[in-house]
Amino acid sequence: MLKKTLVLALAVSLFALTGCPELKTLRQQNKNLQSSLTSAQQELSSTRSELATVTAMRDKYRDQLTLAQTESGRLGGLVKQLQDEQARVEKQRADLAALVKEYAGINVEERGEGNFIVMDNDILFDSGKVDLKANAKAVLDKVADYLVKNPGVPVRIDGHTDGAPIHASHWQDNYELSAMRAHAVMKYLVSKGVDPSRMYIVGFGPNRPRVKPSKPDAPVAANRRVEILLVPKGARSVSDILKDFVKE
Repeated sequence: MLKKTLVLALAVSLFALTGCPELKTLRQQNKNLQSSLTSAQQELSSTRSELATVTAMRDKYRDQLTLAQTESGRLGGLVKQLQDEQARVEKQRADLAALVKEYAGINVEERGEGNFIVMDNDILFDSGKVDLKANAKAVLDKVADYLVKNPGVPVRIDGHTDGAPIHASHWQDNYELSAMRAHAVMKYLVSKGVDPSRMYIVGFGPNRPRVKPSKPDAPVAANRRVEILLVPKGARSVSDILKDFVKE
């Protein structure tokens, strides 16, 4: 019995002597694993945070891309609208030019506001008068026919004079004379079937000269004229359209 007790005690002593270094090693390994686990958890947390940031950025850029695609589509629609309007204006200008090509002193000009039929005063009126000449009626007949066939086009008739003072007529000034000449053209177009509700007149007097006078009251024949503007229906300038695009 004593022998067995001694053997058991010896075995325990040997285990204690040999097991202590292994236990220390295991404890150190466990400590190292705990440290690695903590680092891994920290890295995982950092990665998750970075992933959340990247996901948020992705969603932001995706929204921006969707908005850009929408805006691009709208801009494309505006470009198409402008192209269609420009094509219509160019065709109208070509039609009007063909209409008046045989008449001297009459031409067609395309400007920002639309197409203008520009008629020199000499073929329309005598000096200081508002009675249309026979030759003027011939070309206005063609203009009236065009307007009747194109009822959707609003019309503005502009009277222009130079700055030379009026002496030999009963008109108060050049503004009244320019307005009455525009009115005479309008009355004639109405007599040929053009709806008066689509027309209006403006008397600019000497305020929009084609040729700058040497002095304000200098006589300049080129500035005495009547212009018929075919206003693009509902048309707006490119700058106005782009302003609206930016606002929206």
